[in-house]
Amino acid sequence: MVVDYHTHTALCKHGEGSVEDYIRKAVELGLDEIGCSEHIPMPDKFDEVHRMDLAQYYSEYAPAVSGLAEKYKKQLTVRRGIEADFFPGTEDWIRGFLIENSFDYVIGSVHFLGKWGFDNPVFVHHYEERNIDSTYEAYFEAIRESARSGLFDIIAHCDLIKKFGHRPRKDMKEVLTETMKVIADANMCLEINTSGLRKPVKEIYPAESILALAKEFRIPLTLGSDAHSPDDVARDFDKAIALIDRYGGGRITVFDQRNRREVSVH
Repeated sequence: MVVDYHTHTALCKHGEGSVEDYIRKAVELGLDEIGCSEHIPMPDKFDEVHRMDLAQYYSEYAPAVSGLAEKYKKQLTVRRGIEADFFPGTEDWIRGFLIENSFDYVIGSVHFLGKWGFDNPVFVHHYEERNIDSTYEAYFEAIRESARSGLFDIIAHCDLIKKFGHRPRKDMKEVLTETMKVIADANMCLEINTSGLRKPVKEIYPAESILALAKEFRIPLTLGSDAHSPDDVARDFDKAIALIDRYGGGRITVFDQRNRREVSVH
């Protein structure tokens, strides 16, 4: 069974294509499930250049996903997801939004350290102004906080901080081990995200060193392309499935109404 739980559309303002374009591509590829996981609307126009607003969510996105799930139900399962940012101070708002809406799964992601959008190419020069080891430590502390929040089901692109190829100088094993312990204690799932292969780092998220620790802590795995174009749906999944075999025993986690189960990826 193969699923792609991480997809975006033109509504995120940095992607292309409609919800149906992604579903059609998934059908063409023979996927069993496709997850629609657009970026969550945020309060007070937070990062509005990278996400739909509440009006668009309720008038366009949510109805489209529900309607298309019914339209394509004989060809594949369409899961209703959302990618929700962890940003300190917005937890109560996000919790309320999640309660008010029915999702099959919620992807938790960290894109900001303070006000710095560290994965935005516009702000990449800030890496040169910061201590890279401290930056990595702050990033993984934010990942741990996101897991402790209890808001999310899946940790997205767990080592996104490497996106532009900046690497820590010190050994991060202790930091990564503690991070995997917190994720395991929170009973969360880890995403193997192939979009890193399309970024400057040219590496899947997360690195195999992290997946090895995830295996030690028995953290379940799932699949996501982080597609921002229909052509990226399930892209490089041959490589991702090889990692599932190596670190997840050939099994992935699938979701329904935020309940999960493990299935064979083959």
